[in-house]
Amino acid sequence: MLADQAHLAAVADRDFIEDLSAALNWWAAQHTWRVSSSHTGGGVIAAFESAVASHIGPGAHALALPSATAALRTALEIAGVGRGDKVGVPALDWTAASAAVRALGARAVPLPADPDTGLLDVAQSIREDSTRDLAAVILVHLHGLTGDAPALRRARPQLFIVEDAAQAWGARYPDGRPVGSAADACAFSFGAAKSPSAGELGCLVTGSAARYRHAVARTQHPTRQLLAGIGSPCDDRLMTRAAPAAALLGAFAIQRHAALTPALRRAAQQMVVSLREAGLTVLTDPTRHAPGVVAVRASPAEVRPLLFSERLPGGLAIDSVDKADVRLYPGCEDKAARAIQEEGITVVTIAASRDQYGSAMERRIAGTTAARDPVTRREEGS
Repeated sequence: MLADQAHLAAVADRDFIEDLSAALNWWAAQHTWRVSSSHTGGGVIAAFESAVASHIGPGAHALALPSATAALRTALEIAGVGRGDKVGVPALDWTAASAAVRALGARAVPLPADPDTGLLDVAQSIREDSTRDLAAVILVHLHGLTGDAPALRRARPQLFIVEDAAQAWGARYPDGRPVGSAADACAFSFGAAKSPSAGELGCLVTGSAARYRHAVARTQHPTRQLLAGIGSPCDDRLMTRAAPAAALLGAFAIQRHAALTPALRRAAQQMVVSLREAGLTVLTDPTRHAPGVVAVRASPAEVRPLLFSERLPGGLAIDSVDKADVRLYPGCEDKAARAIQEEGITVVTIAASRDQYGSAMERRIAGTTAARDPVTRREEGS
């Protein structure tokens, strides 16, 4: 049956059960005993959102949603994008960004691709003045690499910028700041094929309290709207709430990923050195791109043989070696994007064995049980 066939986002039931059990044990160790409800945004949903916001930095507001695509659409809605508007999207991308644009009746406009990475070429877009008459731009971070959102913000301070960071948790811009902190809104994914993964979960992040309340009004239960300070809640919209179980897995995955990030970066650095010594073009900077993700300008057939003898430190292992699934925007004649699509970019992901991340999380749980995290301290009033 098709449902049982292998897929990049497939998760074996055994692994899913192990993750869920570990997440439940982690949450029980926090001793919060609060109500986890999608109606109020409390409990594990608050813990997940707090973990995301803390990662981005001071002033960040995070809102759990069922997927990154839902977060992208919500970001465009709070930007006021509607029928007939034009929204800039990368010429080379997965289809989610343009689909979110079309869902609102707006028109996606392909923007130039960087000839090396395939990401949005910010410098060329600015030079060509192709962002002037747009209602918004979606800047997509692909293959764990990061686009220069701060440069686009400096050049176009009045333009509404949305970051699609579905593949860039833990990554940083060229200026060192965390991805998600420079745009008006940012969408993260914690789907099954992502790192870290909650099976399926998204999050919208914004630095504006007003935009955050706008997003809550468009997606959440009226009770949560009241708790967010919205005096006249909307009750006639399709609510897009995240389930507490998904938020639990997301909060746990973020904690686990944080514990392993130093080891993931060291392993990626080792792999980058090996691949470059073999003559391949590696696009990843392990010190600032997504931890444990390495992008190579080559085909999987060229990359895989070089990894057979790779021995990674600290119980880490190669999880997948796959060609990046990106599409050239229909009708787009961007030569750089077409060349990258034809040649291909291979993405290597590194993950910990079950025993490795289990021991790392045990150490982390022991520390947080003693010191308690900010969410626990706030909820207990200490």
